[in-house]
Amino acid sequence: MHPNSLSFEAQALEQRSKSGARWFLWIAALSLGTSLLAFFLSLGITQFIDGLAKGLSANLGDSVRIIGLVLNILVAGVFVLIGWLALKRHLWSFVVGMVLFALDALLLLAFQVWISFVFHALVIYWIFRGYQAGRRLSALEVEMQLAPPPPPPDLSQVPTVEMNPAP
Repeated sequence: MHPNSLSFEAQALEQRSKSGARWFLWIAALSLGTSLLAFFLSLGITQFIDGLAKGLSANLGDSVRIIGLVLNILVAGVFVLIGWLALKRHLWSFVVGMVLFALDALLLLAFQVWISFVFHALVIYWIFRGYQAGRRLSALEVEMQLAPPPPPPDLSQVPTVEMNPAP
């Protein structure tokens, strides 16, 4: 394969990999947003924490809600960290993030929150595509390093331009 076509493929793969990694940042943002506002596309764990905190606050006071919010921030922080590592192309972070997000999807499935479950499945697909692109990009970079450099141009074949001196 020609080195230029490899670099074009590498750019496309890098873009797809970053797109998959950015989903972890969206997950964190949506989960925090849903802790503050009622929204249906959130993490099942944050919905569980919010429901538990709301139920316990009747008996234990509003400080339980603050603890719930702190726990939700920690959950979001985990996904931010996973997203940051995935953007740095640590491929294992894609796998860890997909496993955590799939476990969260199972929690939604257990509580029969169908729309969020379907959304989770779609996001896992997009993250997986980012993971695949990152793997292919890593292999392509090795291939590019092993490929010989292009030959230098043959300057003996370049036509010369003669300049006429001004009269």
